[in-house]
Amino acid sequence: MTRDIFGITYGRSKSGKTLACVRAFPGALFLAPPGALLSAKWLDWEPQVVTVRRTQGFQYLAQTVRKAASKFDTIVIDDLSLIADAELELCKKAASGFAAFDLFNRRMYDLRDACREVDAHVFMTCHEQAPREVKKDNYNRYIPGAPLVPGWQAPEKLPAMADFVARVVYDDEAAGWPFVYETGPDQNYVTGDRLAILPSRFPLNLREAMLGAGIDVPRPEPLAWMEEHVESVAHELQEEFLESKPNLKAVLLRASMKLADHSPRHVRWVLADAMDRMVLRRHTHNMLTDFIGNY
Repeated sequence: MTRDIFGITYGRSKSGKTLACVRAFPGALFLAPPGALLSAKWLDWEPQVVTVRRTQGFQYLAQTVRKAASKFDTIVIDDLSLIADAELELCKKAASGFAAFDLFNRRMYDLRDACREVDAHVFMTCHEQAPREVKKDNYNRYIPGAPLVPGWQAPEKLPAMADFVARVVYDDEAAGWPFVYETGPDQNYVTGDRLAILPSRFPLNLREAMLGAGIDVPRPEPLAWMEEHVESVAHELQEEFLESKPNLKAVLLRASMKLADHSPRHVRWVLADAMDRMVLRRHTHNMLTDFIGNY
């Protein structure tokens, strides 16, 4: 698959959404408000960041996305919800009443189009807004839960052109980190997965999702060593599941000891990717059985 991916993730786990993008695309260019990437320290990695000030807004983002696409395989707009709040303030200074929202929408659609059209993967992270009803011309319009941006049309129109729209939800049964992507059909929230590879819930691992869909997502050179270890550990985990009493912790412990010369945070990164790769492969292997089981 060669098509570039436009994706949106939204939910309440701010650090989780950001870390998921850094973990998936450590070589990406991040466009973000001041301080948004501090959580990257959890991975012991400093991504390339362009700070987006409150006075710059959507037009600056669209221009930067179009220019940066020639240099970066992936661009991440982190915390679009905060940038959108600042953009609306700029629009209200340039126009009054509903005209300000019309201007906001035009600028947002231009940004969305830039993300869709450039020769690079582009991902956005957003906060979440709950489902709601708004009164419009003597009737109530239902708006499903969606990425948090101002207006009653924009929350649905923004993700309409995206390939991947994942809601980040809390899951206390999830291994490692208690938040996961939810991409399955939901009557109350906007979700979608045109990669057609994930289960309805999956760990916060965009890279493994894209690899599973046949999209090449190379790691930057300083982290290239990780890949052979991720594949090796994922294979061992799959083999362990064939045992009558699988012990995944034992596999991870052995692997961590072999990688003791590396940063503990990078070793944790390797083990987490291996677990997620194994989960996705088991889902793919069991896809037909699970489908029949639904009946």
